[in-house]
Amino acid sequence: MSRETQTLLEAFEHLPAEEKRVFTDEILRRCLPFDSGPLADEEIGAASNALFQSLDKEDADPAAR
Repeated sequence: MSRETQTLLEAFEHLPAEEKRVFTDEILRRCLPFDSGPLADEEIGAASNALFQSLDKEDADPAAR
C-alpha cells in the first residue's frame, strides 16, 4: 500500500460518521462496476449453505412470517 493511500485511510478514520458514509458512497460509485472474477465452487457452495440455513431458520420461526 502506498503512503498516499495510507494517508487517505488515516484521514478517513477521523471523519464524522456521516462524512464516512458519503465518502464511501462516492468511492464505490467511482469504482463500480467491479469484477472480482469468477467465483470458486467452494465460495458458491458456502454462500448457498448460508442462504439455506437462513431460510431454514425463518421457516422454523413462526414470528418471522
